Amino acid sequence: MNAGRSTASLKRYGTSFHFASRFLSSDQADRAARLYALCREIDDIADRADDLNHARLRLQSIRDELAGKTALDPIAKTVVSFSPKVSTEVLKELVEGVMLDTLPVLIRSQDELLRYCYQVAGTVGLLMCDIFEVTNVSARYHAIDLGIAMQLTNICRDVCEDAQRGRRYLPSDLVGDIAPENVLSPSKEQAQVIRQALKHLLEEAEIRYQSGIAGLCFLPLQSRTAILIAALSYREIGVKIAVRDFDVWHGRVYTRLIRKGLLAIKAISTILFCKRLRKYQGFHNSALHHSLGKNPSVHSEC
Repeated sequence: MNAGRSTASLKRYGTSFHFASRFLSSDQADRAARLYALCREIDDIADRADDLNHARLRLQSIRDELAGKTALDPIAKTVVSFSPKVSTEVLKELVEGVMLDTLPVLIRSQDELLRYCYQVAGTVGLLMCDIFEVTNVSARYHAIDLGIAMQLTNICRDVCEDAQRGRRYLPSDLVGDIAPENVLSPSKEQAQVIRQALKHLLEEAEIRYQSGIAGLCFLPLQSRTAILIAALSYREIGVKIAVRDFDVWHGRVYTRLIRKGLLAIKAISTILFCKRLRKYQGFHNSALHHSLGKNPSVHSEC
């Protein structure tokens, strides 16, 4: 995918990331845009498919090609030729996560949800490490957490949009076996259960935002600033959902441009004056990864 198409994809679909990319060098911004476009193209195979069976077969083919390091599918060709190199093992996990969206989605448990978030977004954090050439093991742990935090925020924001597609990412161990159509038009009791689930998931996201931000010190300065801006912009969506008392039925929540500008000022100030964003202060809590299995770069004490 050429640079112009990549940038257009980022501007259209990834508004928070596009805003944050203005704070990158031109080379870093190009890398980020190309990676975003690649991930978006994989995601769109499931989200824009007229035939989900056909979409699943194509995703399986891409996964198998990545496993065999062959490159017949255009997406596999893009991966193999990507510069700097990105992990095909991580991309396989991303593809497998997207494959789940070609099947009926009724998440059963919080552990299942976190594994899904790892596959479709924690992997993106790892791929960002690849394009910024960050190899520190601890950095990659924190990158997974930031990706998961953003995906949890997405899920909380898009509850109704997903339900319209027949998907329910809110896990059964939080909301019971409520059907997607009932998520759209819940009873009073169901609405309260959903609100409590959103509150819980956004609290889980906040823990991971804090962990993700703690790992930004491993990034080069410009990319550190841009990723912090993107993280704060996404986190703001969850804050606004909470302010609305977790009402996701009356309009989609988003962060306005003027607010993103204020968050950018906050991010730059934090980068300049916060010691923990200049030098690694602590450790990664492996408990945050206890449900993620033995996937690439997962922090396991075993």
